[in-house]
Amino acid sequence: MVSLKLDGLGARYGRTEIFAEITTDWLKGGELTALIGPNAAGKSTLFKRIAGLMSGPGVVAIEDVREGRLPVCYMPQDTGANAVLTVYESVLLAAKQGSGWRVAESDLAAIDRILGALKITDLGFRDLGALSGGQRQLVAIAQALVRRPETLLMDEPTSALDLHRQIEVLDFMRGLAADQGMAVLIALHDLNHALRYCAQTMVISGGQLIASGPSRKVITPEMLRDVYRVEARIEHCSQGMPLVIVDRALNAA
Repeated sequence: MVSLKLDGLGARYGRTEIFAEITTDWLKGGELTALIGPNAAGKSTLFKRIAGLMSGPGVVAIEDVREGRLPVCYMPQDTGANAVLTVYESVLLAAKQGSGWRVAESDLAAIDRILGALKITDLGFRDLGALSGGQRQLVAIAQALVRRPETLLMDEPTSALDLHRQIEVLDFMRGLAADQGMAVLIALHDLNHALRYCAQTMVISGGQLIASGPSRKVITPEMLRDVYRVEARIEHCSQGMPLVIVDRALNAA
């Protein structure tokens, strides 16, 4: 089972520092970890830094990567669209990145399984450019999963999905992480989704890691006041699940 640890991670664009000294304990595979924080807190930049798409100080340590598996795969928020390719072709292209272009029956079987699991088999021969934003988001998840990553970084993977699809995808990813021992980090804005689906939560704001740990200990009224500037409560529903209830936004003062 893979493990991921960040030690003193930093990143900047030109002279502007985005974050510094991001350090975590070992994040174990087999569960989802939410990455939360206000807009422009640096969540996407942190994912790019972990994925090696940006340079900067600090170390990203990944242990126990199995042979034949991709250590890290980053699914960006803006997946784009290429009208020249069909959905099936785009997922096949993702599967063959870095492994040569010979297509085996096992490659096709893997694509069929993933498209079926995400319930988008019927999109297989449609052009990417003809899809809705939510459909393209599901295809992007398929493109990431077909590469068999040990650590998957998902930048707001449910932002374009309707409520039914959001629940399906989060349920699916939680089960997949548990079954395959993957470490899955998901940037989310819906804090109730973080509480329900993510065992761990990281909070970044103002260029710093504010908190990291079990979601129910990290997402508190105090954190919501300090980081999100809202007055909020954590209530429990009839099934015992914690819910964030926001009463009002606090002014800048």
